[in-house]
Amino acid sequence: MNMDLGSFQMMRFPDNGNIIYVILFARKGEPQGVPIYVGESTKHVGRLGDYVSAKFSASTDFRVGEAIRYLQSLGYDVLMRYRESHNRRVEERDLINSLRGSFRLLNDMESYKYKFADEEQERSKIHAFIELLLCASPPYLM
Repeated sequence: MNMDLGSFQMMRFPDNGNIIYVILFARKGEPQGVPIYVGESTKHVGRLGDYVSAKFSASTDFRVGEAIRYLQSLGYDVLMRYRESHNRRVEERDLINSLRGSFRLLNDMESYKYKFADEEQERSKIHAFIELLLCASPPYLM
C-alpha cells in the first residue's frame, strides 16, 4: 500500500500534557504573529478543541473561539505557539504580564455569566475588540 502523508502537519508527541501557549494572528504568509491570548492547559493541544467548539456556556472558550473565527473571516491566519511547562500557571501569569506592556490581550476582556448574558452582544464585544486591535496605531499595540 502506497501512502502519501506529505500534506499532513507533524507534531512531536508530548512528554506530558502541561503546556503554556500563545494564540497569535498574522496576515496570510507572514511568519510572525501578533499575540492575542495566553493560556495554560493540562490537555496539551487538545485545549484547542474547546476553542473550535466555542460554547457560549464557557466564556473563555467562546471569547477565544469567536475571536479566532472573526480573524479568519477577515483573512488572517491564526496560529498557536506552545511549550511544555513544569509550572504552567506561574509561567502563564508571567507571560501575560510581559506581553501586556506591548499588546492588548483577550485575557483582559471581562468575562460574562452565560445564564444572564446575550450571545450576540458578547459576540459584538469580541468583534469590536478585534477591530480595535486592527485599527490601532502602530498596528496591534496598546
